[in-house]
Amino acid sequence: MNGSLVQLNVSKGGMPKRPVLFAHVSRNGIEGDKQRDLRYHGGPDRAVCIYSEELYAWLREEGIGLENGAVGENFTTRGVDLDALAVGDQLRVGECLIEITDVRTPCRNLLQWHPELLKRIKGRSGWVAKVIEEAVVKSGDEITVLHAERKRS
Repeated sequence: MNGSLVQLNVSKGGMPKRPVLFAHVSRNGIEGDKQRDLRYHGGPDRAVCIYSEELYAWLREEGIGLENGAVGENFTTRGVDLDALAVGDQLRVGECLIEITDVRTPCRNLLQWHPELLKRIKGRSGWVAKVIEEAVVKSGDEITVLHAERKRS
């Protein structure tokens, strides 16, 4: 399954994150991106936050109109079924390789956009990932999903 990186986002801390044309992605995160509270955001296992245009479209259907980067994601994707991902799956984004480590836990800062956003986004909050192979990424880079082997019950 292939998709694309439609927007790469950074901020000096907080939301929204704003688009940049390109940035180096390292094990410590995205060049130019800062987090205010490192207890809950950032770090090697949460170096990249991922959300999709498809999830933004779903939010708009729910009556919550937000732009890419509003929920604080670094990678805004298109054509990648985030609902089909699981911990351990990898995404090749251009030359960069990241691995899904956890579901993104939405924080109360999202309430600035809509009083019901935390309730509505539950289960559709995106992912966080660690960086396996560092590289410069840019908007338009192809994304290839590499699913981890799943244990069968």
